[in-house]
Amino acid sequence: HQWFGNLVTVKWWNDLWLNEGFASYVEYLGTDYVEPSWNVKDLTVLDDVYRVFSIDALASSHPLSSKEDDINTPAQINELFDAITYSKGAAVLRMLSNFLTEAIFVDGLNSYLTEFSYGNTVYDNLFDHLQKAAEGNITLPDTVHEIMSRWTLQMGFPVVTINTENGMVSQNHFLIDPNSTVTRPSNFSYVWFVPIRWMKESTVQPLTWLMKREDTIQNMSYTGNSWILANLHVVGYYRVNYDDRNWNNLVEQLKTNHEVIPIINRAQIIADCFNLARAQYRTTTAALNTTTYLHKERQYIPWQAALDNLAYIKIMFDRSEVYGSMQKYMLQQVSPLYDHFKVITGNWTTPPTGHMDQYNEIVAMSVACGYGHQDCQNKAQELFKQWMSNSSSNPIPLNLKTTVYCNAIALGGEEQWNFAWRMFKDATIATESDKLRHALACTKQPWLLNRYLEYTLNPDMIRKQDATSTISAIARNVIGQSLAWEFIRAKWSFIFEQYGGGSFSFSSLIASVTERFSTEFELNQLKQFQKDNEHVGFGSGTRALEQAMEKTRANIKWVAENKVSVNNWFINAVH
Repeated sequence: HQWFGNLVTVKWWNDLWLNEGFASYVEYLGTDYVEPSWNVKDLTVLDDVYRVFSIDALASSHPLSSKEDDINTPAQINELFDAITYSKGAAVLRMLSNFLTEAIFVDGLNSYLTEFSYGNTVYDNLFDHLQKAAEGNITLPDTVHEIMSRWTLQMGFPVVTINTENGMVSQNHFLIDPNSTVTRPSNFSYVWFVPIRWMKESTVQPLTWLMKREDTIQNMSYTGNSWILANLHVVGYYRVNYDDRNWNNLVEQLKTNHEVIPIINRAQIIADCFNLARAQYRTTTAALNTTTYLHKERQYIPWQAALDNLAYIKIMFDRSEVYGSMQKYMLQQVSPLYDHFKVITGNWTTPPTGHMDQYNEIVAMSVACGYGHQDCQNKAQELFKQWMSNSSSNPIPLNLKTTVYCNAIALGGEEQWNFAWRMFKDATIATESDKLRHALACTKQPWLLNRYLEYTLNPDMIRKQDATSTISAIARNVIGQSLAWEFIRAKWSFIFEQYGGGSFSFSSLIASVTERFSTEFELNQLKQFQKDNEHVGFGSGTRALEQAMEKTRANIKWVAENKVSVNNWFINAVH
C-alpha cells in the first residue's frame, strides 16, 4: 500500500482492484522472502484462486474493472471491497507475472512507480509499462493490454477442455450452475487469451497460448498410456477439463506414484474435477475417483482441497444412510495420515517443524476425530479431562485446541459443557473465547443445544455481536441444525426487532441454518417461513432467503441424481 496506493494512487475507485489485488498478491511474496521454508506462496491457490472461483462462477458475478461513471456513491464504492477485487485481482496479477516472468514484471513495476510517483493512474498505465519492459525480452501473442483486458473487463473465467485423442483445445465460460443465464454482455464474447503451462508425463512443455474459442494443438495429443497435465501450479485463472482417457490416466498416476505430479496440481485435479461435476461436465463418482489415492497423501494443500470439495457431499448426506458408507471411506483414507502425525509429533506433544505440516496436523486430527476414529477421540477426551482436573493449566497444544474442544464436548455431557462455558466466561484472550464459543455448539445433547440457543438472545450470556455466528455454529452441527431452524422460526419477530438494525447479519444466519436443506418438505417450510414473516421483514437476509430457496431446489435435484451412485461408490471404495 505504501507504493501501490500512497506513492502512486489510482485515479478513481473503479480501479480499486489494482491497489487491493496487488497487495493481496505481494503479501505472499513478502512473506516468502522472509520465510522461504514455509512455502506460503502455494497457499494463494486455496486462499485466493479457489476462494474467488466459487463467486466468479456465478452468472451474477461482475468484472474486476468497472467503468468510472458506474461508481458514484459511497454504497457503490463499498460494494467494490469484495472477493473479486482482492482475490481475483491477486490471481490475475499472479498469472500476468508468471507469463511475463517475475524479472520483467518487477522491471515494469519499477518504471511505472517511478514515472507516476505522487500522481494518479488508470490500470492501462501499468499495462503500458509492463509492455515496454517485455519488448525485446519475451515474445507474447499480443500486447499486455489486449491479453489482460479479457481478464479484467469481462467477469468469470474459462474452463479449458483438452481432448488428448486429437489435440482439440477449447474454452467455455465456466458456470457452476449450467442452467443459469448470463445477462451481462461482454465485448469479448466470453473468450479469453489463455496462457497454458503444461507437462506431458513428467516433462514440462513450453508455454502455449489458446487465443480463440477452439484450436488444435497437436502436441497435446498422445497415444497409449501417457497423460497431460495443464495449468501447472495453477498459475492460470481457469479450470481444466480433459477427455475421459486422460482423466483416468491422471487418477492412475496418483495411485501409482502421486509425487510425480506437483503438490498444487494434486489439489487441482481434485478441485477441478469436483467443480466440473457440480457444473455437469463430469459425474460425481468420477470426481470421487480423484480422492482414492489420499491414503498415501501427506501434504496439506491436496488434503484441504479434497475436504473443501467433499464438504458439500457430507452436508447433503450426513442425515441419511449414505453417511455410514462415507464415514467408513473417510476413516480408511485419513487413518494413515493420523498415524503419520501421531508418530512425528510424539503422540501429539510437539508440533511438526514445517509450516504446511502444522496445518496438516490439524487436518489429520479434525478429520479423524470428526469421522469417529477411536484413538483420536480417546486422545481428545484425555487432554480435555487433564484440563478439567486443573483449569489453570491447559495441556492442549495450541494448534489442536479447536479440534480437541469440539470433540471432547461432542463426546461428553453436561459436565464437559459447563466446564467449557466457565472457561469461555473467564477467557481474557479473544481467540480463546471464540474457540470455546464455537466448541460449545459441538455437543450432541439436544437439551444443551436448546439451552445454548436461548443463551444467544440473552446479552448477559452471549454478546449481541456474537449472537448470529453462535446460532450459525449450532446449525452447522448435524444435531443442532433442525433445532436452530425451529428456534429462528419461532423467534423471528423478536430476533428481527432486537437485532434488525444492523448488528445482526441475517444473510449468514439464513445461509447456515438452511445449508442442509435438500427435500421438498424443507423447501415448503422455507416458503411458509417467508409467508409467515412478510409483515416482519428479513432485512439484510432478504436476498439470502431467495438464494436459500434456489439452493434448496438445486440440492433436491442433486440428491435425486447422485444419492444412489454416490452411496454405491463409497461402499465399493472401502477395502
